[in-house]
Amino acid sequence: MADLVEQLLARPGLYVGVQTRPGDTSDEPPGVARIDVTPLPGGSGVMLAYEVLAPSGELAHREHAVLARSSTGLVLVTSHTHADVTTVIAEDGPGHFPAAEGTAPFPMAVDLDVPATGHLVYKWSYGWADQPIALRDVGDVHAVS
Repeated sequence: MADLVEQLLARPGLYVGVQTRPGDTSDEPPGVARIDVTPLPGGSGVMLAYEVLAPSGELAHREHAVLARSSTGLVLVTSHTHADVTTVIAEDGPGHFPAAEGTAPFPMAVDLDVPATGHLVYKWSYGWADQPIALRDVGDVHAVS
């Protein structure tokens, strides 16, 4: 099976879909997720420009990430609006990128899945303050251009 990089290189471009919060019991509709997938030189990876627009119209999340092959396996390098540091995370299982303790500003893990060409699911698990790490945000997007 192709790795995540190969799967995303098969269909770069703009992806749009919904951003949901598993376990959220509010009546608020889902947000809108937008991810621009751009190939890196040499086909070594992809750049992911990820934005979430909340139902209120607020830009709720903005992230630039690089998913790339390294000499030791896949790595995800992520910078986002919820921290003032960049986090480098090695894949420890198919599509699972958990930040090692002390390497991120809060406990976090990112899961990426490409169920089919042109379909990307981007999951954020994290914990704030004394909260345990849990799946909190899911972007489910499809290629539109």
